[in-house]
Amino acid sequence: MSVSKLPVYFISHAGPNQAVDESVTADFFEELGKKWTSLSDPAPSSILVISGHWEGEQGIIRVRTSEENQLYYDFYGFPDFMYKLQYPSKGSPELANRVLQVLDEAGIPAKAETKRGVDHGVWVPFLRILPKPEIPIVQMSLAEMRGKPAEEAFEYHYRLGQALARLREENVLIVASGTAVHNLRDLGTYMRSGGKVAPYVAPFDALLDKVAQSEPEQERRRVATQEMAQSKYLWSAHPSLDHLLPFHVALGAAGEDKGRILHKNFLLSLSESAYSFGEQTA
Repeated sequence: MSVSKLPVYFISHAGPNQAVDESVTADFFEELGKKWTSLSDPAPSSILVISGHWEGEQGIIRVRTSEENQLYYDFYGFPDFMYKLQYPSKGSPELANRVLQVLDEAGIPAKAETKRGVDHGVWVPFLRILPKPEIPIVQMSLAEMRGKPAEEAFEYHYRLGQALARLREENVLIVASGTAVHNLRDLGTYMRSGGKVAPYVAPFDALLDKVAQSEPEQERRRVATQEMAQSKYLWSAHPSLDHLLPFHVALGAAGEDKGRILHKNFLLSLSESAYSFGEQTA
């Protein structure tokens, strides 16, 4: 008898203005929210979010254990009203402690976090996805792995996702929030080019498609860790890996579940692709 479990999602968030500006990705988020609120058998009792804007310590994961999700305005240079936006979601100490437990059982060092707020990699897309924050949200970090080989960072975060996978059977919706292609250094260059898309965006995004749709899991893992680490487009698409590593967490949590491409949008030196794993189709 199969066990009911919730799907896993990887979404691409953009800058803080995504919370208020109209865009095709904002429209997609609104439709995604309708999908999430209609999930049943099981319905999500809480949401666990891994954001590309939070790296813990070297090899250590941080998990927010607070009951209230105060916002962290981790950006600068935006209009004043952006720093007054609110998203009054609740946390879930119960889920947070469960996450700490499963990570400990998997041999992955993790610590509770009570001071740092929820960053814009969570609350900005969630303002569009779930405008009424009725489902408790727990944010956890990536591991800080700057300077490590890409394949090592990919493999670590894949294993992190594997450790979290059992939560899908406990009515937890796992959402990885990064950006499929994320090169902020080149934004100005391509803005001045008349809006052209950087030449590395489409081929690296295609590699994410390949990973998401690869079967069986062993092959998906090989492509996600080895082939992706060797891609000639990797360091152009991601000068740092923080916005890519949530994708690997989603892959690990997905297990054998099939991946689906949910959304595409190329913008200058960014890709806002989104994927689901284990999502039931009509």
